[in-house]
Formats: sequence, structure tokens, C-alpha cells
Amino acid sequence: MPRVDGLDKATGRAVYSPDMELPHMLHGKILTSTYPHARILNIDVSKAERLTGVKAVITARDTPDVAWGFMIKDQPLLARDKVRYIGEPLAVVAASGKDVAEEALDLIEVEYEELKATFDPEEAMKPDAPLIHEGLEAYTTFWPSIRYGNVCSHVKISRGDVEKGFKEAFRIFEDRFTTQMQHQCYLETHASLATVDLGGKVTVWTSSQAPFSIRSELAETLRIPLNKIRVIATQTGGGFGGKTDISVEPYCVLLAQKTNRPVKITLSRKEEFTISGPRHASIIELKTGVKRDGTIISRQAKLIYDTGGYAGPGPGVASLGSTYAVGPYRIPNIKVDAYCVYTNKTNCGWMRCPGVVQTNFASESQMDIIAKDLGKDPLDLRLRNAVEDGDLSPTGQVLHNVGLKASLQKAAQQSGWGKKTKEKNRGKGISCVQYESLGMASSALVKVNEDGTINLVIGAVDIGQGSSTILAQMVAEELGVPFEEISVSTVDTEITPFDTGTIGDRVTYNMGNAVRMAAADCRQQLLYLASSMLEANPADLKISDKLIHAKGVPEKGVPISEVSMAGHYFKGGPITGRGVFFAEPPAYDQKGVEGHAFPSAPIHTFAAQVAEVEVNPKNGKVRILRIISAHDLGFAINPMLAEGQIEGAVAMGIGYAMTERLVEDKGNIVNPNFSDYKIPNILDVPKIEVFLVGEKAKDGPFGAKGLGNPGVALPAPAIANAIEDAVGIRIKDLPITPEKVFFAKISPDERGR
Repeated sequence: MPRVDGLDKATGRAVYSPDMELPHMLHGKILTSTYPHARILNIDVSKAERLTGVKAVITARDTPDVAWGFMIKDQPLLARDKVRYIGEPLAVVAASGKDVAEEALDLIEVEYEELKATFDPEEAMKPDAPLIHEGLEAYTTFWPSIRYGNVCSHVKISRGDVEKGFKEAFRIFEDRFTTQMQHQCYLETHASLATVDLGGKVTVWTSSQAPFSIRSELAETLRIPLNKIRVIATQTGGGFGGKTDISVEPYCVLLAQKTNRPVKITLSRKEEFTISGPRHASIIELKTGVKRDGTIISRQAKLIYDTGGYAGPGPGVASLGSTYAVGPYRIPNIKVDAYCVYTNKTNCGWMRCPGVVQTNFASESQMDIIAKDLGKDPLDLRLRNAVEDGDLSPTGQVLHNVGLKASLQKAAQQSGWGKKTKEKNRGKGISCVQYESLGMASSALVKVNEDGTINLVIGAVDIGQGSSTILAQMVAEELGVPFEEISVSTVDTEITPFDTGTIGDRVTYNMGNAVRMAAADCRQQLLYLASSMLEANPADLKISDKLIHAKGVPEKGVPISEVSMAGHYFKGGPITGRGVFFAEPPAYDQKGVEGHAFPSAPIHTFAAQVAEVEVNPKNGKVRILRIISAHDLGFAINPMLAEGQIEGAVAMGIGYAMTERLVEDKGNIVNPNFSDYKIPNILDVPKIEVFLVGEKAKDGPFGAKGLGNPGVALPAPAIANAIEDAVGIRIKDLPITPEKVFFAKISPDERGR
């Protein structure tokens, strides 16, 4: 099916936030800290205020004294008493032009008292480390968190007796893995435009994955009632988790309130790399006990996530990572400790498959380490331990509709797994993953126009994955009308019904259920109204080809347009269907879980991947030859969009595995541009073969599950395992650069060939 937004995007008519212009609009810029940890003694803005063209300068003293944060309320809008990372916003300026605003920033004088900083999360966890947040235990949280010192969240999961399991094990494996910061690298940087009318009503146009969350956070931080805030989502030029929370929106509103003029802020690429929240760097230690036959009987995991100066979503990232640190495997004895730790580095945030990308690299790498030591086939080892229907998640939730083994077998079959290659220095590696679709609330309206065409009104943002298209397909299927006669609204919090956000693989499952319910409600109204026109029982009627007719008698029917017109002007009223869906968190083992923000999920997805690589021993360069990816998505509403989602996820995972890393030096990002931060280009991405495996979700719309996240978590371990298969070296620190491969245990003789 064609994308509902395809024509606008292909022709350039789609409007993105940086495109927005309004009469008399001002441009905003943000002054940020140049110190990683310092007390603010004074901020003098007098020179900036006198600059011609400057209309407003705002510091913390001009804003409500409110702390905000997705998980922990620890962050001021503008630094008030001290700064905690390089890049923390200190002041904002509105001026007649961008150049004037930038000149004004140079005129603002900030007096600091530098404080001792900490950049290593393990050092930050020590009792004598400098405290980054002195008032941590007093901060507000929405879940029963465990926090102390610089640890803003400690998640604990336990089941069985790990020590007993280790004593019974044939062999014990202990490994340490490290991963880097990775940026979302959406091509459209954060941009917002705000206006304030004479009655104080705020309107914000912004690039966001969760407009209703943006509205709530603006209301909280600026102390404005929700009915006085309208958030309109423009087209989104990529998000990948990085456009979930407020960014520049509150600064635009504050400046618009002070100047009574529209204000727009668009971040530069350098600002994106230093202000916005990349993926958390991590340290992962695994201890695993196995029987002689390869059955895993015990695993202990210690996870440390470096969240930067503020918690952000870090505790949630640590929670998700803790759940899947043991892998998608049946292990009777587990103990997981996940720590989210403050450091004086750039603030980290949500990024595709948060927390799990890190742990999956460690877990799936160690699976191959175990297989090699025991003389087992890596595929067989995974199949022996893989979870099935009725097994428990690490938190004790019962799993349903598990397609893990089917995914593994499909990826292995299509890759020719087990067939040795004749070429030297070539190898194959396999990996698999379990992820979840978040629940929470979604709602939808389906309106039948007078001529029988359909309006789908939803609060879920299509950030490029094609959700608006598949939701329109669901309406077409449910109502029996052509796909082309369905239009989908643009998200506007004043008009469209509520949705939690385009996050965590939740839109297809949650909004899909809401949309299907709304369409079914519409259908029942249409059938009821048509029953009097056809003198038939509504239960005996059906809709097909835009006609409502008795079952089995399609030639005797009445057009939907005629029924809808009658409803609008003669009897019954306009036909509007309503759907509301809220996925309740399933039961889990509460005794074995502490400090977890998301201990259970309504549905789980599974995937597997095989990577084939060639390693050049002379320079350590790794060439990825092909990727075979098999995904249990339940039912593919739109197979082409599903394949595109997976291909994009795999490409992002390849970047994480091989090239991408935000380089930090004492809190300063030293590669904040696309010249020095290396994302894969078209020459770096190999042939990706995608296979869709269907293990239909019993509660999913038409059996569909989520899809967008798992593909990112597969390439790093699959590639690392393939490198080990090719040249016998094991890389445990991402990214896998040629230097790391070259200076690993490749013999000098091999390098010289």
C-alpha cells in the first residue's frame, strides 16, 4: 500500500519544524555551560540586553523554580545554582536574527566556581566521589526507586539461588563488556516555534514523538494549565527516541511570553550532539554457569549505565536493560543488579531499544564464548535454552506467543548456517533478542463524512515508520472501504484524542487496537442506521465495496454515502466511532523485583540475525558481506513497511557495532559533527535480507506486535561473533574499529599476509 504521507514527502510539500515561519518571528539561541561541574556565582546579561536587535534575555531567575524529569524530578529548565555537564542551558536569547542572537550569547558574562568533576561511572559510585546531586533522595519519582550517592536508580531482579546454581555448574564463564555513547543522528535537528495570544494561550509547533507528553511537561515546568497549551506536531525528520521529552519548546514559550512575538529555536548539529540525549554508555559484567550439555542454570549480571548530569530516562533504560540482561533464555537462577549513575558528562536519553542494545551485545557475545568452550554449535546452544510459550520472563511474567525458535531457525536456514565457507578470514555469527511493546493509553476517532469517505483522527505521530498508513489500512479492513478513501489527521493536542506517544514499539499494538475499536463502533452505527433503510436486522448486514447489504445478497444494498448522508441530515446524526485502549501491565513476581520502573509488558517480540563478515588481517578492517534478519512481528499489516523498518534498524545497529561513538574528553564532546562522528553510509550497509515470522499476538490488532526496536540490538553481537568465527578474536568493547581488531590476537604472521 502507498504511504499516506508519501506524496507530500516525495514532492517536498511536507512541513517540518525548521520550515515554520510566522510574521514578526524572532530567533532564539541557547547559552550553555563551558564547565562540567561548577557553582554559578553570577550571570550578567546587561550587555546582551543592550545589543540592537535583542528583544529578550532569560535566565533561571526569570523562570518558575520547578524541577522536571521523565523519571526523577531533578532538572531545572535553566541551570539555577550549579551546572552538571558541559552544554547545560544557562540562558536563552530572542533576537531579530540568528546572527544577532549568537552575538548576544557572547556578551553574557558567567562567573563560576569550578567544582571537582567525575566522568567515570564506576568512580562516581564510590563513597568518596563528589556528589553531583546533593538532594537526590528528596527528588520526586513516579516509581519506588532505590537511590543513593550518585546512583540515581538501582534495579534488582532475583529468582532461584544463583550461588547454588554456580556450585552445580560444569563450567562458569565471567566476562566484562563495555559500550559507548551513540547519538540518534536524526537528520532534522530539534526545532520548535511558539506563540502566545492575548489571553495567554500558548501554541507550539514542534518535532516530537509524544506531543501530549510535551504538553504535560510544558504545563508542569511553566505552571500553565493544560487547556492553555496547544501542541501541534509537524512532520518529524527522524526521532529514534530522541524527540520524546521537552527540549527547546519551553525556551520558545518563555521568550514568546516575554516578547509577545513568535519565537523559533532550531538547534545546530553541534548543539544536538552536546545538548540532546544520546544512548547511554555502559559497563556490563556477566557470570554464567552451564551444565556439560550447554544448559544454562545460573546467571549473575551487573550493569552500569552512565546517565550524565541528570537522570532523564536513565532509570527506565536501566530497568529495561535489567529485564533482558539474561537474554531470551530459560535460566532458573538469576541475579541482576542494574545501576544508573550520574556523571558530569552530557545528559543521556532514550534511543531505539534503550538499555537492551547494551545488554544484548554482552549476553549474545557470551553465548558464543560458552559455545566455543563447550564445543557446541552456537545455534544449537541458543535453541536448547530459548524461551517458549508459558516460560517466565526474568521478572516472573508469563510469556505468550513466543516466536524465538522460529526466528532463529529461519535466520539460520536462509543464511546457510553450518556450511563452512571456503574463503579465508570469513565467518558467520548469530544473535537473537527479546524485547517488549510498551502499553499505556491510546484513543482514536473514526468519522464518516457525508459522502462516505472516512476521517481517522489519532494522537499518534508517524515519525517515518509508516504508522499512519497501517492504521488507515486497519480502518479500511474493518469498514470494508477502499484505503484511498481514508484520510489521517495531523496530531494536534487541541483536536486529536490522547495517545501516550510513539515510543517503545507501542503504536501498532496499542493505537492499532484503539483504531480497530473505533472502526468497529463506526461499523455498528452504519449497520444500525442502514437496517431501517433496508428493513433488515443489523446482525444480518455486512459492508463490502462501499455498500451495506444483506449477507449473501450484495446486489441489494445501499451505499455508505447514502447512509451517512441520511445520518447527517435526516435521522440518527453524524456517525463517529470511538476507540479507547489501555494495556494493563501483566502480573509478575513482585518478591523478586525491586526498583524496577517497567517490570512487565503487555506483549513481547523476538528476532534473530546472522551476519557474515570478512576480516582483513593486514589492517583489521571488517567488511560485512550480508545480514539475514528474521523477526517475529505477529502479523505484518504492511510487509513492505515492516521490511523497511527492519532494514533501518539493522543499519543503525551496524553503526553502533562498527563506527559510531560520541567521543568525550573530561565532559567535552570532541566530535560533534558528521565529519568526525561516523554514521554508516550507503557503502557501509551490506545486503540485508529480511524474513517476517508470524507468531500472532492473541490480543494484537489482526495479531500484530511491535517491530521497530529489536533490529538495532542484533548486529553488534552477530558481527562480533562472526569476527571471532573468521579470525578467532573476541572484541568486548564497542565500537569494533579496525584498530581494535588489528591489535587484538591476530598473529603477526597473519597480519603480514
